[in-house]
Parts: sequence; structure tokens; C-alpha cells
Amino acid sequence: MDFMKVIDQTVREIKREVNLKVLKVPEIEQKVLDATDDEPWGPHGTALAEIAQATKKFSECQMVMNVLWVRLSETGRTWRYVYKALAVIEYLVAHGSERAVDDIIEHTFQISSLASFEYVEPSGKDQGVNVRKKAENIVSLLNNKDKIQEVRNKAAANREK
Repeated sequence: MDFMKVIDQTVREIKREVNLKVLKVPEIEQKVLDATDDEPWGPHGTALAEIAQATKKFSECQMVMNVLWVRLSETGRTWRYVYKALAVIEYLVAHGSERAVDDIIEHTFQISSLASFEYVEPSGKDQGVNVRKKAENIVSLLNNKDKIQEVRNKAAANREK
């Protein structure tokens, strides 16, 4: 079993290098792809912070947001892409640039459509519930400008500590 994990990790690393060097995927785009991959753990805090910082640059913000909107269009067994994209979006509402937040607000409808996301594993476990709940929480936040400002102020205060 450990051998398979090592092989899986090696394949992921090779794919990442191919993306960066051969396909010339910009580094920030690759970071967003990595943060929203299909692994069973969430995006790392340092990756989230780097992505949020990148949204302060116009061209990088566009790249970040484009990857997230593509990830949100995934369906079925790739539910983790969607869930992790929502996690990054939630982080960006608090820590990203105003431009990123405005873009997220403009996509409220796309996010709200995920409230009906469905995926049930062959074992019978409903994984869609994770996406539905996160989407509902984000839409609730996006529909309350005061709450957005409160979340952003709290995040800024925590960064200064």
C-alpha cells in the first residue's frame, strides 16, 4: 500500500513539472490547480495565502478566478474539485483582493446553483452534501455586504497579530 502512495505522489509531481515546464502553465495557475486537486485533504494554509496575495495583481487575479470557475463546473465523482474550489473562494472572500471579492459576488448565481449538487459514492455515501452546505454558506455570506466586511476586517486583524 505504501508503495502505491509513493508511486501516486511521484506521478503527481511529474504531472506538475510537465504542466510548469512543458505546457508552460503559469505558476499561480498551477498553485490553484494543486489547491483544488482530488486529494482527500484540504488546501494548505500557505497555498491559500499565496493565492490570496496573487489576487492583488490584475493578471494573476484573472488566472486564479478562471481556474476556480472551471473547477466549479465539475460534476459527479470529481466533487472534491468543486468542494476545494469553494474552500478557496471562501478564503478569498476574507483574504483576497477587492477585485477577487467583486468577481466572486458576480458569480453568486453559479455558486448558488451548487446548492443542488449531487454525488453519491457507489458505497452509498452522499458526498454532494459537502458541496451543497459549503455553497449555501458562501451564498449566505455573499448576500450580506456587512458580513463580508466583518469577515474581511477580522481576517485583516488576525494577519496583523
